[in-house]
Amino acid sequence: MLLLLQLRGLEAATITYDFNITWVRANPDGLFERPTIGINNQWPLPIMYATVGDTVIVNVDNQLGNQSTTLHFHGLYMNGTTQMDGPLQVSQCDIASGTKFKYNFTVSKTQSRTKHLC
Repeated sequence: MLLLLQLRGLEAATITYDFNITWVRANPDGLFERPTIGINNQWPLPIMYATVGDTVIVNVDNQLGNQSTTLHFHGLYMNGTTQMDGPLQVSQCDIASGTKFKYNFTVSKTQSRTKHLC
């Protein structure tokens, strides 16, 4: 029974984030407050966590009004899902204002360690 519980703890998870992308007022560089892209009406942006083997789903709702956007996940190998890794017009088309996009990828088992998703 203990072995089963230990194995269950090793199973990959599905981690879901819901991001409403809007303009917020913030002072990201300490110079002055100005319109800044925020997630869920927040700045600084949330930190995402995942473990090797986890499936990550990010539901994006672009409510910027005048700006298209994408998300880029620094430091992750996006083997087989490069269309889910921004940057705009390099490996992913933009998410137009007023539209939604679902990122869906698995953190590669070839990752050297757990990464922070940005």
